[in-house]
Amino acid sequence: MKMPTIGNYRIESRLAEGGFARIYVARHVMLDELACLKQNIRTTPDDVELLRREAKVMWELYEYHSIPAVRDYIRLDDRNAMIVLSYIEGRTLDEIVKSGRGRIHPEDASWITERLLGALYYAHSNGVIHSDIKPQNVLVEPKKRDIKLIDWGLAVLNPTSRSKVVGYTPAYVAPEVLDGKPPIPETDLYGAGLVMLTALGGDVAKKSLPSDVPDELAEFCSSLLRYNPVDRPNWDKDNPLQRLSDIREKVFERRHAV
Repeated sequence: MKMPTIGNYRIESRLAEGGFARIYVARHVMLDELACLKQNIRTTPDDVELLRREAKVMWELYEYHSIPAVRDYIRLDDRNAMIVLSYIEGRTLDEIVKSGRGRIHPEDASWITERLLGALYYAHSNGVIHSDIKPQNVLVEPKKRDIKLIDWGLAVLNPTSRSKVVGYTPAYVAPEVLDGKPPIPETDLYGAGLVMLTALGGDVAKKSLPSDVPDELAEFCSSLLRYNPVDRPNWDKDNPLQRLSDIREKVFERRHAV
């Protein structure tokens, strides 16, 4: 069956599907380069607007290496649209953990978390709260020793005291969001703590870690998961990015994995 062509992109296969959108692998017909196309599933003007907002947010963050680049936004009609994204070769952290023994090596968990924190620092510095940090949204690129933080559909730009998230994943939602409060940088850091806990083989529901996780990593992970956001590290107090780098040097005697 001949696959459809959207603008300059010929769709080759369906890559993934979530509650809001489908992701396709496509190829630029003139450049012969791969890309990903993200299309809304529910054909409503509201969902088209959510997709447009996601594209706009990501467009502002395109310079950072751990955030996918938006190549284009295509309005198909009043009820359908597509974001054209850079093609990323890798698997989600959730898939990697599930395909192994339910955990990955602590050093790998550490560098993945550090890359995630770097992406969050850049986003927060530009006024963007991701609001849906979870292992399914961390795409790992082992060959590059990098990650891509994906799915910015619930992101909030420059939140105020009246801001609300438009949705969340129950297992990974921060307590303040459940209380109806606006998302803040510490909300994303809570999610980063759950990502790290998952990578280390922990129990997300109980917020517990295996006993053989190095004490320094366990304490760091727990600090991100404190119930009250004012008790969590933040970028001005006990910078978590620098702190994790220091812990890596202490535990593994190097700041960079080989």
